[in-house]
Amino acid sequence: MTNKKFSFKALPLMVVLAVFISTFCAVLPVSAAARGAWAPDTAYAVNDTVTYSGSTYSCLQAHTSLVGWEPPNVPALWQKGGSGGTTPPITNGVTFYADINYGGKAVTLGIGNYTLSQLNANGIPNDWMSSLKVPSGWTVEVYEHDNFGGTKWTYTSDSAWVGNDVNDKMSSVKIYTGSPSPSVTKPSEVPSNIWTYVMNVDNRFGKGGDFALLLSAVIKKESSFGAGLPGSPSAGDGLMQVEPNTRNAYLSQFSSTFGRTYNHSSEQDQVSMGAMILDEKIVKFGNIYNGLLHYNGGDYWYPGATDSYGRPILANLYADEVYATYKGYGGKN
Repeated sequence: MTNKKFSFKALPLMVVLAVFISTFCAVLPVSAAARGAWAPDTAYAVNDTVTYSGSTYSCLQAHTSLVGWEPPNVPALWQKGGSGGTTPPITNGVTFYADINYGGKAVTLGIGNYTLSQLNANGIPNDWMSSLKVPSGWTVEVYEHDNFGGTKWTYTSDSAWVGNDVNDKMSSVKIYTGSPSPSVTKPSEVPSNIWTYVMNVDNRFGKGGDFALLLSAVIKKESSFGAGLPGSPSAGDGLMQVEPNTRNAYLSQFSSTFGRTYNHSSEQDQVSMGAMILDEKIVKFGNIYNGLLHYNGGDYWYPGATDSYGRPILANLYADEVYATYKGYGGKN
């Protein structure tokens, strides 16, 4: 075989010019994009510049803008002045910790949506977080899977220990300012872990916080927020005391609703299962009170109904008590 030396003469002039331009341009620094006037619903990259109210701002974090996120309002996203070159480290944001009680490696993230690859790029490995600190007025949505899939856990305050259900299971995160339900506050007697469970379900069903109050009232009645489970013959039925035969009948519906197989050892799944059934009863029987009657007494309950032993099924007393607790928590329906 004859070896041939490379010759520029063998290349058309335009090809040589293209090679030269691409080689030369490859070593030029990339300048920040001047994006003109700031606008909502627009994707901005780090070091993009915009104008707003006569001033120029430089983007500190990639994000898609929203109404209310005007540059002067979100210093975590925009820095006044031209392109700052190197993005300064985030100091005001949500801090995630590798260990409980805010121990081990710590990484702070600002407002934005973070897939697993973006978490990795910021120094957070997969399935790593055990505690977090959340600034006042911020909301954190922690997702079990990449790309915001699987179970979602919502935090609006610090948590020194996220619990067994969440520990080392974070694969993507959404961080934003504001609360998903600012008009609803946690009742003082409801434990923080229970409130997290019910708010996760409330967010999943889009109830605006009111459903979380109702679920808290049910859990108080059914299991005293879990304190009544140890030693109880019904301990295997979980925080909302869904009987085994009932939950088995709903396994397929649970999977299609939540996108995962039901795990009875997960307290979050116990609440999610009971909430799904209760929501179905509320829709079927027209209102919350009637939903509670049939959640406790079954679809065919009626005043004076008895069980197979002839004992009265006092679903009305159950509904009275739970509904009163719910209204006492500030329930609106």
